[in-house]
This record gives sequence, C-alpha cells and structure tokens, in this order.
Amino acid sequence: MSFRVDGSREDSSPRTGSPSDEFPRGQVARRLIASCGRVDEVSRDRYFAFLRAINTGNRRLTNAQLLAPFHGLGYTEVTAYQAAGNVTFRCNDPEAAAEQRIEAALVDAYGFDAPTFVRTAAELEAIVTVVPFAADELGASAGKLQVTFLRVEPSPEVIARIVDLVPDEDLVRVVGREWYWLPVAGVSTSALPVREIEALVGAMTMRTLGTVERISTKFAD
Repeated sequence: MSFRVDGSREDSSPRTGSPSDEFPRGQVARRLIASCGRVDEVSRDRYFAFLRAINTGNRRLTNAQLLAPFHGLGYTEVTAYQAAGNVTFRCNDPEAAAEQRIEAALVDAYGFDAPTFVRTAAELEAIVTVVPFAADELGASAGKLQVTFLRVEPSPEVIARIVDLVPDEDLVRVVGREWYWLPVAGVSTSALPVREIEALVGAMTMRTLGTVERISTKFAD
C-alpha cells in the first residue's frame, strides 16, 4: 500500500483608496460600465466539467442533449469530449456557481441528478502534470492510472480513514481535490472499496488519467 498527501494556500492584502480620488464620479461610472461590457465579451474563462453517471443504466443522453442545458445557461464554446460526461465551455461564473447551475439545469431538463465537478484550464493542466507515482511503480502495474474529482479537499482525518482502506497491492495519492489510484491490475478486479471511500469524501467521479490528458491537450488555449 502507498498513500501520500499534498496541499498549498496563498493570501492577499487589502486594496486602499477610492476611484473618485482619480476620476470625477460620472467618469468613474462610465469607465466601470465599459469595463463590465468588455469582461462579458472577451474575458470568459475556459472550464472543464466532469459529470457523473450520464450514460449508465437506463440513463442515456446524446451529446446534443447533454450540451443543450449548457447553451441554455448562456455558456459559450460548449463542446463534449466522447459520450462520457466530459464538457468544456466558457463562462464568467465562479467554479462553484457553475457546478450548481449545471446540476440544476440538468434536473430541470431531464429530471435526474448528475453531480458535476468543474475545473479551470490551469487546474486541469496541473492535474495532468502531477507525477503521483514513481516510474518503477507504474511499470510494475498492469492497471491504468485513474484520477478522481472531488468537491473539496479531504481533511487529514478523512485521509487517515482512507489510508486504512487501501489494499497492499494498490497505490493511492491525494493531491488537493483529486485522488490518484494505480490498481495493480484492472479497476474491476481491485479490492479497493471505492464505495466506502465515496461515503467518506462525498460525491466524486473518476476518469483515466489518459482521458484527462487528452482533454487538456485538445482544448488547450
């Protein structure tokens, strides 16, 4: 068994002063209005949404059906990658707001919950550049490296409980809001109790790291 954890944070300082110190009040208002217009037109961020269980069981959506709610939210450059709940788009919403709006739109359109995990382009690039395991560990496994998206970073207490669930033959590493898993063979034959882990960390969705790498490369700005 192998288990490792990483994390970081940053802080900022408050801004002082008033716009009216530099411009007359009416000029300030006109400049703010013009600036907001430019943000709407050219500064939309690229996001990637990973949706859980879109095409499983009796639930089936074409890519056109999947993307329709995204268009309805006013998002732009909306594109699906494969038919597996992978969507890229641009919008001005913060990540958490985008997740909530997408989930609500899918419920309104199709009547089912689809937990959605949104990442920025920079976050996705960071996810695929992580080296979670050593070359010899990768070479000793016949399985495909998996990456699982979470809502929030697990607490140390939760991570400690997960550690106890990892079988000796598998490798797991937590990095922020993702955890990487290298099964010794296929996912379906591993003894890792994925459902028990989900009970600890909350909703999550898993992809092969290869799929995430191809998405990041295909839609790189």
